[in-house]
Amino acid sequence: MQPLEFVSLICPHCGAGFDTEVDLTTLPASYVEDCQTCCAPILITATVDGGGIAIHARREND
Repeated sequence: MQPLEFVSLICPHCGAGFDTEVDLTTLPASYVEDCQTCCAPILITATVDGGGIAIHARREND
């Protein structure tokens, strides 16, 4: 497993797709990243799930 992995996400604000990098050495992790299209804040949560990686994106204030 590589220490950094690119994942594709959908912005929960505008629906635009974008790629982001996840640091696998710090899992579990939560951080805020702005959408590359609408600039709205997205809370990204990355966890280890049954040997795989689970990535969730939601509005920061939900």
